[in-house]
Amino acid sequence: MGSSRPSRSFLTAPGVGTIDPSNDSRDELWRLYQMHVDDYRFQVQLNNQRFQWYTALDVAVITIGTGLLRISDHGDGRFLTVLIFITGIALAAFAGIATRRQVGYQHAAREQATRIAKILGVSELAIASTPGWRGGENRWWTKARTVNYALLAVLGAVNAAGVAYIGVVR
Repeated sequence: MGSSRPSRSFLTAPGVGTIDPSNDSRDELWRLYQMHVDDYRFQVQLNNQRFQWYTALDVAVITIGTGLLRISDHGDGRFLTVLIFITGIALAAFAGIATRRQVGYQHAAREQATRIAKILGVSELAIASTPGWRGGENRWWTKARTVNYALLAVLGAVNAAGVAYIGVVR
């Protein structure tokens, strides 16, 4: 995901206009920095809440599908049950796509805040949520996003197992 970076001589933001750091408009820069930090926090919170919602919904789909498996002994509800499990697979995939997109918004907001922090001379205090962002060691399996994707893969696999069970056993 490439980003076009404006030159350091100016920054633009919706509703704020153009800021020229050479004019020593530090109050305006601090307001702009706070706006981007608030945007970053909003994006993190939104992504977290959205992921929780998708996960809870997929668990509910699995629960409904499992319940239908228990009560549909004679094949009457097989088609509906398969559709429910397929919906769960699609939901897990869609949640992964949405999470990936939302993480991009988080990174963009963090980059904007970090750029302004550098101009203000407080880059050592800028948003740095993980060791990897700070330049330290950060393995792929320790990232929260990786854990989220693993959980979505498990949910998708459970739904796929429900479809397979109906196809093989029932």
